[in-house]
Parts: sequence; structure tokens; C-alpha cells
Amino acid sequence: MRILVVGAGAVGGWFGGALARAGADVSFLVRGPRAARLRAEGLVLVGPADERTVLPVRVVTAEELAEPADVVLLAVKGPGLESAVEDVAKAIGPRTAVLPLLNGIRHLDVLAERFGPAAVLGGLCLVVSRLDADGAVRRLAPGASVRLGELDGRPSPRVADIVTAFDGAGFDVTGSTTIVQDMWEKWHFMAAGGATGTLLGGTAGEVTAVEGGAEVVATIIAEATAVLAAAGRPLRDDARARVEGALLTPGSGFTTSLYRDLAPGRPTEVEPILGDLVRRATALGVPVPTLAAAAVRLRVSANGAG
Repeated sequence: MRILVVGAGAVGGWFGGALARAGADVSFLVRGPRAARLRAEGLVLVGPADERTVLPVRVVTAEELAEPADVVLLAVKGPGLESAVEDVAKAIGPRTAVLPLLNGIRHLDVLAERFGPAAVLGGLCLVVSRLDADGAVRRLAPGASVRLGELDGRPSPRVADIVTAFDGAGFDVTGSTTIVQDMWEKWHFMAAGGATGTLLGGTAGEVTAVEGGAEVVATIIAEATAVLAAAGRPLRDDARARVEGALLTPGSGFTTSLYRDLAPGRPTEVEPILGDLVRRATALGVPVPTLAAAAVRLRVSANGAG
């Protein structure tokens, strides 16, 4: 199975690197400077205990793509979606499965419009990682997983084949017949967690440790929950337990990529995680003032203030 990983940052670099290390047929589609660095230095993976692995990897640019891939693992941040879609177009053949590992939901419509809905799978991942200044992909905590499935919920041979190909690469991989609901619930988790950290300025445990903190976090969770209910995607009990456990447990060190990107001044995924949820809430008539405030906080930061 030929796997083309689009992006070699915190997500694509880690999962693609794990697959390459396990012997899978993996290539990375990246742009100029990143391509040159990977070709010269290899892909550097750093584990939670600071252990380093250097992998020689196959690298292509958009101009060098020559044949379709079996699986396109799309692992770019939301702002890079449209340009990545154009870059990867030559790798999408009639039998290619496009597996996005992006936050939010909007990208499903973008991909279906460009490549046809039959090509697109639903997917989500969990990994706590970052791209260091030296180009290394650093995993910050143990544990990583990928979940994928057909958008209509039916079991399919291609999902089973991808699960088999990914199995044994050092992360959990499962097929799901409820992948769209799974993606909405991850979106809820990321939005609630991201709003907590970026608006209130700390880890979940630091926020709930102060007077009034837990009450504000509960309000954030309730706003996001109301949006899902109005959109016909009510939060399931296990998803509710996960978000409340992460954000309301005393001493929780939980943060999301929004917070980890905001703190050092890196660009954030404000629009796919918070902006799109707030816009959908407005269209559905659901008031979300706290989520909206968090989105504005990140936009102000992106404009160079704060």
C-alpha cells in the first residue's frame, strides 16, 4: 500500500514517521525548505523521554508527483488546507482513499468538492506532539491513535485494509462506523479545551484551581454541547465524560494545540476549531458568548496584539 503523507509537522511527521519506521511504503509531500531539510537530515522523531530517532524518508514536492497513491494521509493545519488540496491533486486517482487528520468538520466539504465524496474518508487522531524549531517532531506524552471510517457509516474493505496497513506502527488504529459523530465530538473536545486554555490563560487544572474557574469551564463545555445538539449531533455520554474529566478534574494538566501554539506566538487553528463552531452556532441560533470571546482572543493575537 503506497501511503502519501501530506505534511511533515507535528501530526503528519509523527504518524508518517511511525509508519515509515515500521516498514510501510511512505512518502512525504512537503514544500521547499521542509523538503530540503528532510532530504539532508532525515526525519527526526523525539520521544517523551528525549530519545531521538533519525529516519531517512522519501520526500516529494507537488511538482515531482508522478502517480496516484493508495492512501493520502492529509495532516496539515486548517489554514493550509486549500493549498494542500491543490498540491496533492496529481496523487488522487480513481481508487485513492483520502484520509484527513484535521481538526473540525469543514474540511470534509472542501475535500468532497475537490475530489468527489467517494474518495473521502472520515478520520481523527490523538497525539500530543509539536514541531520544534530545529525541525524535529517531538511527542510530548505517551499514547497516540488514529480512527477512520466511511462517511456513511458502512463497513468497507478499504477501511479494513488501511487499519491492517497501519497496525503495528506504534499507535492504536481502529475502524469506526460512527466516524462523523466521532469527529464532531473531537471537535467539541478541542473547542472546549482550546477555549479554556487560550481565554483563561492556563492548563485546565490551573483554571479550575481559582475561584470561579470551574464554573466558567462548565459554561464553555455547555455552550459547545448546545451547538452539537442543535446541529443534530448530540454529545454521547462517553464523550461528555472525557471532556469533563480532562477539563474539570482538579490538577489536570490538560491543554490543547491552540494553547500550545498561542503561548510561543505560533499561528493557531482558531478558524477550524473555534471560528467555524461559533459561526455554526450563530446560524443555529445558539448563544455562545464565551466561545466567541475565545475566538476573538486568538484573532487579536494573530493580528499581532496581545
